[in-house]
Amino acid sequence: MLLSTFVFTAGFFASVTVFGNELEEIREAGVITVGVEGTYAPFTYHDEDGTLTGFDVELAETIAEKLGVEAEFLESGWDSLLAAVDSGRLDTVINDVSVTEERKEAYDFSDPYLYIPQQVVVPADNEDIKTLEDLDGKTVATNITNAYATELEKLGLTIVPISTSEEAATLVVSGRADVCMFSPIILNEYEAQHGEGKLKVAFRIEGEEEVIAIPVRKGETELVYAINEILAELDKEGFLVDLSEKYFGGDYTKLAEESGEAATEAQ
Repeated sequence: MLLSTFVFTAGFFASVTVFGNELEEIREAGVITVGVEGTYAPFTYHDEDGTLTGFDVELAETIAEKLGVEAEFLESGWDSLLAAVDSGRLDTVINDVSVTEERKEAYDFSDPYLYIPQQVVVPADNEDIKTLEDLDGKTVATNITNAYATELEKLGLTIVPISTSEEAATLVVSGRADVCMFSPIILNEYEAQHGEGKLKVAFRIEGEEEVIAIPVRKGETELVYAINEILAELDKEGFLVDLSEKYFGGDYTKLAEESGEAATEAQ
């Protein structure tokens, strides 16, 4: 499959678009445009050869194939991606997108395909932060558009803005932020790149698994239905579990109570 990758900025989105039946338009064009960061391993990143890859890249390629079209990846910073869906420059974003009540007001979402535990991560030598109550008055290194930014502030945390998980880890390790919110997947990736011993899990937020799905513009029900059919097929075939094992080292395709200890063991 031929994959085209472009880099764009927020200014690229400034246009007025009249929307129709998006699924029909995608099939007529022979292309589905997918927004990714391209710097967010193991979801979307470039390998040693410079090839765009990752869990969400392979998933997007497979969805495109089953729709009978090509996947065209457009890379940008996280803050710009959903705005590109709004403007019509992107058909969707497949890049670890959390489902929140606020986002459900703006987009229609597919069925979930990942459920990722939420963890509070601190420097390895920190013994002061062990519960949610301990976060009051502390700082958290996270993106200002983090799906849970408002909830973090309600806990008494002050946000130290970052653009990448690498930045977040650096701030916490250096003491310029107290905590970061790293899932087991992102923490595993950081340790694979930098070695263990710099960060540790203070605690996991029980019952607060991040629900990941695929957003499209409001009202594009036919596209959502088609994506859901494909996701159901991929789940039945075992493709999603295999892909999760490949990139994450465990099965994150089901809620914790459904998948047993697989996610916990993958830490």
